Amino acid sequence: MKRDFELVRNLLLNVEGEEVDISSYTEEQILYHKALLLEAGLAEGPKPHFSSGEFSEIPDRVVIRKLTGEGHDFIDSIRDEGRWQEAKDWIRKAGKILTLETLKKAVSILFS
Repeated sequence: MKRDFELVRNLLLNVEGEEVDISSYTEEQILYHKALLLEAGLAEGPKPHFSSGEFSEIPDRVVIRKLTGEGHDFIDSIRDEGRWQEAKDWIRKAGKILTLETLKKAVSILFS
């Protein structure tokens, strides 16, 4: 599944308590991206659950209990739409690939 960084940002905002509409995404997209947040250390929760006997990159259950300190810092840095666009543009102009790691690095450089 292709990563969608808008969904990543919206999920972080939702976990923090902001009401951001993610109804245009499928359940599979949401589960996959929640698992990415756990994997990236931006959120805490139990290990994602995958149905036994099935090979899939998409878990069938992901619970996010809370954001980590890093997750709070990250979303605080990109909460503002202008800053979010600035971070993505900075990565592209630098010739880098847009990943969670490059986003975290860009945020730390631009907004620290």
